[in-house]
Amino acid sequence: MTLILRIGLGLAVLLLPLGHRCVAADNGAISRGVEAVKTDFGNFYLDRGNLTKLAIGVAGAAVFANTGMDRYIRNKYQDDLRSNGTDEATKPFNITGSEVALVLAPAYIGAYGAGKLLHNPTMEEWALKSFRATVVGGPALVLLAAATGGDRPTEGDSNWGAFNNFHGVSGHTYFSAVPFITAAKMSENPYQKAILYGLSTFTGLSRINDDKHYFSHVAVAWYLAYLSCAVVEKGYGPREGRVRVQLAPVPKGIAITVQKTY
Repeated sequence: MTLILRIGLGLAVLLLPLGHRCVAADNGAISRGVEAVKTDFGNFYLDRGNLTKLAIGVAGAAVFANTGMDRYIRNKYQDDLRSNGTDEATKPFNITGSEVALVLAPAYIGAYGAGKLLHNPTMEEWALKSFRATVVGGPALVLLAAATGGDRPTEGDSNWGAFNNFHGVSGHTYFSAVPFITAAKMSENPYQKAILYGLSTFTGLSRINDDKHYFSHVAVAWYLAYLSCAVVEKGYGPREGRVRVQLAPVPKGIAITVQKTY
C-alpha cells in the first residue's frame, strides 16, 4: 500500500498545469484531463469486454496460484536457473518502492514539461498516456492485491486468501511496465514494439529472480498494466461506431459528408 500511495502522490503532480501562463488555458487543460480520466475509468471498469479480459487473466493467475504450479516454478527457477549471472542481469531492475516513485514521477513530469518547451507532442503524449494508464489501473491493483491475499515466496505458499497478505499482485511490475507498454503502443515500428514489450517484463522477471514474487503475482500485474494502457489508447481514438457529419462550403452550395468509424 505504501508503494501505491507514494507513486500516486508523485504522479499527481502531473495534474498541475505545466508550461501554461493563461489561467483559462490551464482550466481548459485540467478539464480535458479530468474528462479523459473519467473516460478511461468508464472504458476499464464499465466496459464488459475489458472486464471479461480482466476476469480471464485473473482466472489464469488463480490456476497457477492455487494448484502448486507457482511453487513448482519458483523452486525450479531458484534451484536450477538462478545464478550470479541472472542476479547481475536483473540487478538494474531490482528497485525499491521508493525508487520506483523517484524514477517514474520525474520521468513523466520531465517528459511532459520538455514536450511543452520543445513543442514535441510525442513526449507529451507518452507522459500523459503513461500517467493515465497508471491511474486507471491503480484501484484494480489495490483490490486484487488485497482480494488474493498472496504471500511472498519466502513467507508462505501462493494459495489465495482474501486479506491474508498484500503481495498477490506485484506493484513493481505494474508500475514499471506501464511506461514501456505505452511506448510500445505508440510505436509504429514492429521491431521497436517487440523491444519495448520485452523491456516491460524485465522488472517482473527481476522480482521472480530475487524471490520476491511468485510467477502469478508478476503475470497478473503485467496483464493489468497492459489492459490499462489499452483502455487509454482506446480513449485517444474515435469511438467504434461513431458517426460524424461535417458541413463544408463549396462554390455552388454546401457539401455534407458522413463518416462512420468501425
